[in-house]
Amino acid sequence: MPSNHITRFLLFSSILCQSASLYAEVQISGFASFIAGKVINGSEFLADYPKTGIYDKDLSFSPDTSIGVQLTSDITEDFSLTLQLVNNGADEYQTKSTWAYLNYQYSPQISIQAGRKRLPLYYYSDTFDLGYAYHWIRPPADNYTWQIAHYNGISIIFEPRTTSVDSLFNLYFGREDSSNNELLGMFAGAPVNETWKNIAGFVGEFSKDWFEIRLTYMRSLLDREINNTQTDHNVRQHFQGVSINLYYDHLSFLSEFNAYERPQADIRVVTNMQSIGYTLKRITPHITRSELKQSQNSNGGDEHHSTNSFGIRWDYRDNIAIKIQYDKTIDKGINIPIRGNSELISFGADIIF
Repeated sequence: MPSNHITRFLLFSSILCQSASLYAEVQISGFASFIAGKVINGSEFLADYPKTGIYDKDLSFSPDTSIGVQLTSDITEDFSLTLQLVNNGADEYQTKSTWAYLNYQYSPQISIQAGRKRLPLYYYSDTFDLGYAYHWIRPPADNYTWQIAHYNGISIIFEPRTTSVDSLFNLYFGREDSSNNELLGMFAGAPVNETWKNIAGFVGEFSKDWFEIRLTYMRSLLDREINNTQTDHNVRQHFQGVSINLYYDHLSFLSEFNAYERPQADIRVVTNMQSIGYTLKRITPHITRSELKQSQNSNGGDEHHSTNSFGIRWDYRDNIAIKIQYDKTIDKGINIPIRGNSELISFGADIIF
């Protein structure tokens, strides 16, 4: 990592910690991932779709390295503010606000949040930047692919008090305007502006002892400009998915199955991920397969790629996880190839503080 990037990283963290400590009512927590990787076969590996973090044959820290700080402040007994700032190497070490919302605790079971949040399409959406939260170096990229990752709007969360199954329900509404979208611009070879408006979504989570089930649905209207020319307006789209996680003793099985459709454009994309891990004391070896498939349509779209991953997580300390991972991607796309076949070795540490 270039020295000026390291300096910028440390200065960012230091300023936030010092400013937060001036106010006793502000709670601060942080996280960081220092990851290096290198393509050992092929030319490039797309590790992070939303931020277009790409590895090549040179050893690099940028695609997966990040540091973040979350600040929470209670304004009154019922109102609180949350701000999360993240500095990503894939974003050329620019600091961006990923969460910035006001929370109103209407009752012990119901909270209402207004502001900026991550779009909760996937199981690991809320913790996507928090590498310590999962055993991989990164969530499987074939499954976590969409160009819009946040929204501005309102979220209503209901957590009923039951004795049999823990559950959570989330209704959310809003929009997101993405100027010069990085992922779409990479595919189009030209500047792309994308708006998802009239977003309406639902998440239901259910868990007890050895299992978790998560259901998700979202629909919105899409506007798109390519090179300042409007190509789509008020195009309906929807996303649906299910996550099923099972736990038995030291063994864990994680899975996600998602589908995205834009019928007006004859687009249907399905993604899936399955992962098995086994934890013995502080060591967790794991194996994962992920896939994205879009069958050829009237516009020629035929994106199809899959990745097999093998890795080990070592919980070196209660707040530090050391990881190493091997990924092999097979790219079968003809009209929409991503980066071709490739193999990647990556390693590093995830920290919470």
